[in-house]
Amino acid sequence: MLWHPLQIMDGKVAFQKQKKVVLRFWNIVAGSGKWYNVNTEKHINLYLTINKLRGLNLMTKQKKVIWIILGIIIFVFSVFLGLGYLGQITGGNSLIQRTEMNDKYVPEEITKYYPIEDLNSKESLLSDKNYANSIQDALLSASIEFEQGEEYKTHIDKIIKEFENENYKSVLYISEKNDIESSLTFSKFKIKEVDGKKRYAHITSVHEVIKKDRPYDKDTMSLLKSQLALSDRLQDLNISPDNSRFLYGFVHDEDIYNTKIENKKPDEIIYFELCEKPFYFWYYENLQSDKSGKSLSIEIER
Repeated sequence: MLWHPLQIMDGKVAFQKQKKVVLRFWNIVAGSGKWYNVNTEKHINLYLTINKLRGLNLMTKQKKVIWIILGIIIFVFSVFLGLGYLGQITGGNSLIQRTEMNDKYVPEEITKYYPIEDLNSKESLLSDKNYANSIQDALLSASIEFEQGEEYKTHIDKIIKEFENENYKSVLYISEKNDIESSLTFSKFKIKEVDGKKRYAHITSVHEVIKKDRPYDKDTMSLLKSQLALSDRLQDLNISPDNSRFLYGFVHDEDIYNTKIENKKPDEIIYFELCEKPFYFWYYENLQSDKSGKSLSIEIER
């Protein structure tokens, strides 16, 4: 018996010019693994129809697989979004409990507060010639290193708050460079009587540049968390570092008036504007707590 291969061209079945065509092909219908002889055009058309149906069935299965893969991708993406939101509101290791009445930040890990020793080590290097008649003169005569264009930070244009005892004076003040840039500075001075007069010597300063077009964080909770975490290392501005714990910071929303740290409201809140931005300066002269700054609880009543 002669074999005549089936030729498919442009979707049509062509037969070689023989009276009888014999096609030997794999039995795809029964899947028996046997070979069949098909010798009529009718059988060949049936074969092609079955293959077409199998192709459609394969396409349907492929679509199902694609939809399943897309569903898995969407599910995984949703999980990551949920975890990201949870990490944002928890800070990684804490929880902000939100109710209709308040927001409360409760750290999960509690560490103890240890005062830093020798905060003002430069103080021992001061001599009488380092003392000036005023805090402004003390700033101008101090050996403070500034980058070019930042010398304006030594000029006191507006005082926001002063803290003073018999040994030290700390001052929060504004230095204006121009209409679009200013510096918010907290400086500490040593007080000493020289030649029978009260004199001041600069010890340390903390500067923050404020610019008119620079965006700022308006969320009170996030600002308080970061400021409290740094508070332990800013005790060098404390005028009574041996027997008190000084906390301070700045926020931009009036909800600070409804805020408590360790269930205590700030001693005072001072409002001022700088570079067309609202500022609320808050402080505790002596917060009573043995927790470290990052372990302090915060509650904002709504």
